[in-house]
Amino acid sequence: MNKPFLLTSLIILLAVAATAQQQNDSVQTMQQDSSVGKILFTDFVCIVKEEHKILLQWKTDSIDDKDYFVVEHSNDGDHFETLSALKGASNLLQYELTDNAPFSGSNFYRIRYAGKAGGIIYSKTKQATVSKNAAFRFYPNPVDKSLIVQIDHPADMQIISALGAVLISKQLQPGLQVINVSTLEKGNYYLRIKDKQNNRDEMEQLLKN
Repeated sequence: MNKPFLLTSLIILLAVAATAQQQNDSVQTMQQDSSVGKILFTDFVCIVKEEHKILLQWKTDSIDDKDYFVVEHSNDGDHFETLSALKGASNLLQYELTDNAPFSGSNFYRIRYAGKAGGIIYSKTKQATVSKNAAFRFYPNPVDKSLIVQIDHPADMQIISALGAVLISKQLQPGLQVINVSTLEKGNYYLRIKDKQNNRDEMEQLLKN
């Protein structure tokens, strides 16, 4: 076998590999559902906002009203948990969600799309970094029956109605705790953390499914 033939074969192999990589990158960034011909997750960005919150935004083709997006969150890029879910709307082409209590340091996000046809598609994973020691974090939001709260020191927690009534009150200990919120009716609430150690009083919005 002569050298020109070997060189030509090597060039062809490299060209094929480069083309395959470009196609893979395109699928990751745009994520097309071939079964319905929709383009999902274009312009997916994570923006660190004031007060150390992270805003997620993405665009999509028109989707069906019964489709939905699930936003997943991780602190290592490998193990993800559900942060929140958004119902799709046929007349809505841009979506956004704010993570009110991100991890201190690296935060990884991905979006899972589920269509009524049964297909599931994941977006490309995005990373955002928050340089602070978060007083506390809670998830999922919206919540169904169990709310998970994580804090690094003792504090008082309250879940307050839109009218200002305290519906649930707990004394939190350092670590991860599960709060039963199944008695709450569907609607908007406020999660209040009274941090006596750092003399801070924080309040975040909580949505109950």
